[in-house]
Amino acid sequence: MATNTHTTLTKTITTYFTSIDASDLPTTISLLAPTATFTIVTAANTTFTGRDAIHTMLADFVARSSSIEHRVLSMVVDEKAGKVATQQRYIGKLKDGTENDMHNCNFFDVDEEGRIEKVVVWMGGGSPLK
Repeated sequence: MATNTHTTLTKTITTYFTSIDASDLPTTISLLAPTATFTIVTAANTTFTGRDAIHTMLADFVARSSSIEHRVLSMVVDEKAGKVATQQRYIGKLKDGTENDMHNCNFFDVDEEGRIEKVVVWMGGGSPLK
């Protein structure tokens, strides 16, 4: 059984963002628990359940993107609860020419094995995720 520490939780969430930015979805998906959920509250509370559904959503996002960058501005870690909250700036461009520059907040729950079991996203502006 893994023990969540400030260092391991920070590393997991940092790797989550850097792997998405690098379009390295195998790494992103490896960070998720098999039954993970991903909810975009500001996109009609849309939830994707399980690694396959989350992979499909992220693969579509990556395929439609010509650039992806998450600049994490702050991160709050609760080791005991296995929770991490981030505030980040997402700067990206879609292949259709749409440019996004928005401030977002993500809330992560991490299980005892160190895998992300829940992601809740609040986006400022329209969501480039579908």
